[in-house]
Amino acid sequence: MSLQAKSYQSLALAIGIWSGIALADLVELKALLLVPILVLFRNRAVAPVLLASLTGASALLIHLASLESTELSKFVDSHVSIEGVISSDPSKTRPRVIGSRLTESRTTFLMRAETLTTNKFQSRIRLPIRVIVETEELLIPGQRIQLSGRLIDSKERKVAALFIAKEDSLSSISTPKSLKALEEIRIALREATLKIGGDPAALIPGMVIGDTSLQSSALTKRMLEAGLSHLTAVSGANFAIVSAFLFAIIGFFIPNRSIQSSITIFALVIFVLIVRPTPSVLRAGVMAAVFLIARLSGRRNAGVNSLAVAITLLLLINPFQAFEAGFILSVLATSGLIFFAPKIAARVPGPKWLGELISIPTAATLFCAPYLMVISGGLNLGTILLNILVAPVVPFVTLFGFVATLLILPVTSLARILLEIANLGTRWIVYIASWSELMPALVTSAPVIILLGALLVLSRFLGRKVAFISLLIVLTVSSSQRLIFPGSDWKVGQCDVGQGDAFLINLGGGSAILFDAGPDPRLLDRCLDQFQVKRLPLVVISHIHADHYQGLTGIGRREVGEVWMNREVDLFESIPEQVARSGQTFKIGDARIEIIWPETGTESFDSITGDGSAENNRSVVALVEIEQVRILVTGDIEPGAQQELLGEIKEIDVIKVPHHGSKHQEPRIFEGASIFFVSVGQNSYGHPDNGLISSLESKGSVFRSDLDGAIALSWHIDSSARPIFSARRLGKEWWRLSWH
Repeated sequence: MSLQAKSYQSLALAIGIWSGIALADLVELKALLLVPILVLFRNRAVAPVLLASLTGASALLIHLASLESTELSKFVDSHVSIEGVISSDPSKTRPRVIGSRLTESRTTFLMRAETLTTNKFQSRIRLPIRVIVETEELLIPGQRIQLSGRLIDSKERKVAALFIAKEDSLSSISTPKSLKALEEIRIALREATLKIGGDPAALIPGMVIGDTSLQSSALTKRMLEAGLSHLTAVSGANFAIVSAFLFAIIGFFIPNRSIQSSITIFALVIFVLIVRPTPSVLRAGVMAAVFLIARLSGRRNAGVNSLAVAITLLLLINPFQAFEAGFILSVLATSGLIFFAPKIAARVPGPKWLGELISIPTAATLFCAPYLMVISGGLNLGTILLNILVAPVVPFVTLFGFVATLLILPVTSLARILLEIANLGTRWIVYIASWSELMPALVTSAPVIILLGALLVLSRFLGRKVAFISLLIVLTVSSSQRLIFPGSDWKVGQCDVGQGDAFLINLGGGSAILFDAGPDPRLLDRCLDQFQVKRLPLVVISHIHADHYQGLTGIGRREVGEVWMNREVDLFESIPEQVARSGQTFKIGDARIEIIWPETGTESFDSITGDGSAENNRSVVALVEIEQVRILVTGDIEPGAQQELLGEIKEIDVIKVPHHGSKHQEPRIFEGASIFFVSVGQNSYGHPDNGLISSLESKGSVFRSDLDGAIALSWHIDSSARPIFSARRLGKEWWRLSWH
């Protein structure tokens, strides 16, 4: 067998281990059940791969069993004290909306628990746990701490339990001096870039040490949309690309490959230490080392073998990495640099450095693109171009930023000059990232991506005609308004924002009226993107409960005309706000909005047991008329307020069902309507009520965001002047495909 064939066989075995882990997780196989399959396949070529799959499945099942049958399981739902070592970068949780309330952000991290103490005894353990604690204390991976709190079961499979720590219970036992010194460097770098100010400066710590804490949410979103977020991610993709540029730049001055690799590896080790040697960072370093080995040897099979060994060892040590996006992207990017980058570089005319400049980001991006489409549901088609445009400044920013980081404490003034120079490069990156809005984006579902991938593979065997016909079919489907959500003529849209409300009235030309904003800015932003809304002449917040207004920041840079609310609250700094009262109207285009509730904002009814009954009954209720169709948007009003409105709501066609389908309703409010929208997500309130849903289904069509996802409604008026409605589920059909 040739050397090249052996290297590909080793990669096949590594992929076999990976697939075995995935199979064991998918169908919950017991590892020994795969043994009879080995007997059936005695073929010498197949048996090793099956044996590798058995090994991978066994590794996962052993890890799962060890986490489920532990000393910790005896103390679930008990209050204990735990001592151990922080093993991941602490991060802030997003504030959670629970009913009308907004919880505070807390700190979360992984921890290697080593000692468990109760009132009666102390036990030695060594298990990974997830910790959530409310603290402002600076925490560092490698720091030994002690906390007290409650253990609960965790859905996170790679940990033995979730530990909810008591406030002020955290105490630091010891922190290695080396970690303290490295943390001082990180803090000094953040402070220096903060003084420069602006989005470009905020990118520098991210590109140098993976610290994105200074980045605004708008910048993070822009980088993600442009396909440039890998520049600030501590992943194998990032490390490999940085290593490649360092290797190429050093090679420009020193042609000896051994010296090139030695200097690059030394820089990589320093890089890893400053970023912090957490498991994910070490994994990234391993993948970068794979790329360097391939470069040093000058032979692809050396890189393939190294990649296979790296995948095998990393998965056997921690099989849960098989499902982590960072690991998958690291493997894909490294594969692209090994298999595809040399071919691209060879076809680029001109000097060698130009080929490197174009081939490295192109190969990494192409190999990662299918997976990025699967996890994000789409792909900006300008990603490769944008990556190539920023490629020249990536090493520039990295090298100046890296040297500035090393000098930030001993020679602060010189470090700041270097950071100002690096800031010139990040200005270019931020500018290029803004181009993503001008690029077309393909939005689709995972099955479509898999189908297209299969067609691409088959085209190599069936010829170019198949590839051409397949492309023609895709273009036909993607240009058909019948198969594109939400369609070109949607009139009403209900967002999928979980347990909350967000409702749209289309005004045409990228404009819409928004009723409520849901609990999560990311979900609202996603919805407005889905419906291609760029301007909001009117935003109506029905009442000041977090599940109706907390998502407002998801509006982002979109134009907002006015904000109407049920009472005075400063939600926007520079946008006119006014209190909405019965009798107010708003007319724009074909839409007319009339506020029919509340009259004074001080209305009071018998409270229903639950969350904020008085505020619910003071929700802004609007009657919208567009193209002869009357729509009632109700907020969270309860039976008391509903009864007051019975005289105002005649001849209603569409109703946004009040209070997420709560069982507390006035049945007469639904009379005459034939379309019912229920905006609801996972909750503990029993929403929506099954009895109510059955009653509404007997009257017409019911669409629930928890089952149907985002919903678009359109109609046309036939000769009898009767509205004809249509709706489509988003993300439920395998063929979902559209262009933005």
